[in-house]
Amino acid sequence: MPGSPEPISCRLLHERSELEHAARVVVAVWGESATGLVSAELLRAYSHFGNPVIGAFHEGALCGVSIGFLAAKGGVHLHSHITGVVPSHQHLGIGFRLKVAQRAWCLDNDIDHVTWTFDPLLARNAHFNIRKLGALSDKLLPDFYGPMSDDVNRGDTSDRLEVRWPVAAVRVEQAIAAKSSSGNGAGGPPPALDGSPVVIVRTVPLPADYHALRREDPAAAERARCAVRGQLADAFGEGLEIVDFDRATGYGLAPVKG
Repeated sequence: MPGSPEPISCRLLHERSELEHAARVVVAVWGESATGLVSAELLRAYSHFGNPVIGAFHEGALCGVSIGFLAAKGGVHLHSHITGVVPSHQHLGIGFRLKVAQRAWCLDNDIDHVTWTFDPLLARNAHFNIRKLGALSDKLLPDFYGPMSDDVNRGDTSDRLEVRWPVAAVRVEQAIAAKSSSGNGAGGPPPALDGSPVVIVRTVPLPADYHALRREDPAAAERARCAVRGQLADAFGEGLEIVDFDRATGYGLAPVKG
């Protein structure tokens, strides 16, 4: 119908009512105990002072958020604190749309890279961050947050990978184009930052579904976490970085190129 809204759209959130709704989206994703992750008051401050609080709308209803703030360490950049989509709207590509909108905000505001963290044991997140978005990582943060109380992380060790996303790099442009054209990020690994091929010299495998492993065999899940932590720490110490993720072989590492 002419004039009808597109099924999925993303835009900055400014109004207090929208920011309150955004805080409720976070709770819907991470559970009632996740209220400490963000609050409507914090989002109000972020938005008012120019930090991007981006909402995703499906047929006009807010269903996902990406929240970031400017950071100075390592040069002024955007740190993407949290990105989530309500369970009823996951697997629709909304998370990808949020990150593309976040990248567009960075390009419009002369911000050249984004950082964020994620649990290195989660294959789905690794595939999304590294293969689909073209992010890179050479930094492991063991038990970064300490004990966490939200429904997703409660009772687990909060190891995190710190990733960097150079938003204007050829690598990122090609990764996003591949995802946009194929719908699933299929194909070979994203190239190096300058567009040259990457040469994988080491792989670090992951459990296919770490959350399921935790439920079924907590001891095996802990062993897997320790193994991945050790292998990544060793690889980073030898000057390698994560440049790809494949569901069959896990993380693909290559020498750091800058």
